[in-house]
Order: sequence, then structure tokens, then C-alpha cells
Amino acid sequence: AIVKSGREIVLSLSPGPAKPEMADFYKANSEMWRITDDFWDRWDLLLDMFSRCRTWQNDVSDGNYPDCDMLPIGFIGKGFGDERVTRFTKDEQITMMTLWCMFRSPLMLGAYMPKLDEFTLGLLTNKKVLALLNEAHGAKEICNKDEIIAWTSTSNDGEDRYFAVFNVSEEEKTVDLKEVCGFAGGAVNPQTGENLWNGGSIDMTAKIVIRPHASILFRI
Repeated sequence: AIVKSGREIVLSLSPGPAKPEMADFYKANSEMWRITDDFWDRWDLLLDMFSRCRTWQNDVSDGNYPDCDMLPIGFIGKGFGDERVTRFTKDEQITMMTLWCMFRSPLMLGAYMPKLDEFTLGLLTNKKVLALLNEAHGAKEICNKDEIIAWTSTSNDGEDRYFAVFNVSEEEKTVDLKEVCGFAGGAVNPQTGENLWNGGSIDMTAKIVIRPHASILFRI
């Protein structure tokens, strides 16, 4: 970052969208760069972001952040002539927050703050989910099969691993977590994980049903 008069300045580029072949230039000359056109509350745009994050996953590091653009959640559109509550379902909002935090995208809220509801506030203040931004690294996609996508990252101290599993299809999917997370038949055989959205536990020995456009995020 640029330091001037004792204050740090972050340079955010909006080339719309950034070109992967120019990654070295962006990293040398800025702290963050937008990897998409304007992002709004449409499932097709969120679905597309999975491939963009996969493209840029090796370019995320401390001080260099590919930017997935704003979070269009809560009451949005003020000043744009189309004020509304986000069109994303609750499952889609959790999926978006999970991907953004796992990928370590900068988080910028595109909502009208005076109308924040409890659900939106909960998305923005979950400390265990937000910890992924500063306390984990090395996020990468590890599974993309039959419309099930899985990502993982590692805590900075090396003691924990984080996993996000997404159902990007239009129907419920039954998922074998050990298989999609790479534990099936391996020496490491975790039995449970901590659900970071609700504080409960995830049974790694059972098959999990994930709703359309929904996701789970857990730590082991």
C-alpha cells in the first residue's frame, strides 16, 4: 500500500473486469482490482462468479485482493431508480457471503444502511465467517462436479482447515462431504466439523442434503 503523511492509501482498480493475463501488473501497482462487471442481485451473475474466483484463486495474497464487487444484500438500489429488497434468496445470500469470504474478496456493502434487517445484519457480523478474511489463506477450489462446488483454505496457524460446499444446481443434492472434500479413503478421517453459520456441528460421516443455490461452511 502507499503510505502518505502517516496514513495508508489503498488503490482499488475497476478495469471492469480485470484481465487475468495482467495479474502481475495489478499486484505490482494496486491492492485490489475488480474481476467482474457491475455485480447485482441475479443468480446468473453469482453463478458466474465461481468461475471468476477459480481463475483468480492463485493471485490472492496479503495486500493483493481480486475484488468480487459489492454485496447487493438488504435494501438496495437507492439512487439508481429501482429501490428494492435484494432479489437474492436467503440461501443465495449465504452462498455469496461464503464464497466472498472464502476467496478473501474485499467486502463492500451495497445496501441502504438505515433499512438493514436482522438477517442482513447477521450475514455481516458473523465473526467466525469473517475470520476467513484475515485468519486463513490458500483458498482454492477442490471439487467441481455434477453442480457441486467445494473450496478449502487453511488457518494461518495451520491448525484448522475450512471447507465450503455449494449446490449451484436447481434441485436438492445429497452430498458425501468426505468425498467432495477429499477425505474419502485418506489417512485423515474427521468425524465432525463446526458449522460456521449456525454454530452447530456437521456430521462428516453422513451424507448431507443441500438445497438449490445453498451452501455449507465448516471448519475442522
